[in-house]
Amino acid sequence: MPQILRMPSEDELPRGPKRTFVSEMFTYFRAAGRPSPASIAAAASQGPQPDRVVVSRETVRRLLKGETTSTWPKVKVVHEVLCRMADRDPTWRRFADSSDYDEDNDTRTLREYIRDLWNDAVDGVEVDDGPPQLAPVPEPTPTPTPAPTGGWGGKAPSGGWGPPQQPLDDPWATGTPQKKTSSQQAYSDEPPF
Repeated sequence: MPQILRMPSEDELPRGPKRTFVSEMFTYFRAAGRPSPASIAAAASQGPQPDRVVVSRETVRRLLKGETTSTWPKVKVVHEVLCRMADRDPTWRRFADSSDYDEDNDTRTLREYIRDLWNDAVDGVEVDDGPPQLAPVPEPTPTPTPAPTGGWGGKAPSGGWGPPQQPLDDPWATGTPQKKTSSQQAYSDEPPF
């Protein structure tokens, strides 16, 4: 007769991200009525053909004992089987809407929450530490603007020529907008109000 799986003691699985992950998996395992690893593996193999992930009963046992974190597709399928056996939908919110229960208004689903815990267990990140932060993206250095060219031969203007002017009616001009005189205001894209 197979032995019923129990949550590992703190001596077997010390406190940390892996224990938090296993504890959450055990929540679904208990709600499902503590099914045998063989029945979980059999239910997992009955998924749709293209999406089927093969999970052995040994993988299920090792997941629930905290001996492995396995891969996300296998964890996902075991989690979904346990949710189905416990009459829970993996897309339900993990935490209630009540403000006294969840002060941060955590809107993650059961699947998103277990995936976050799985990632923490794989990375060895404590829940309180939060996910590892990426370094900020450096700001690009502005390219220097070339000196204005104009006149003949592409040289800098000398004397009264001045910098080249943008056409007054060019909406794509990159320079500062030119003020139109009253005789040039025949049509405006601006609304009259």
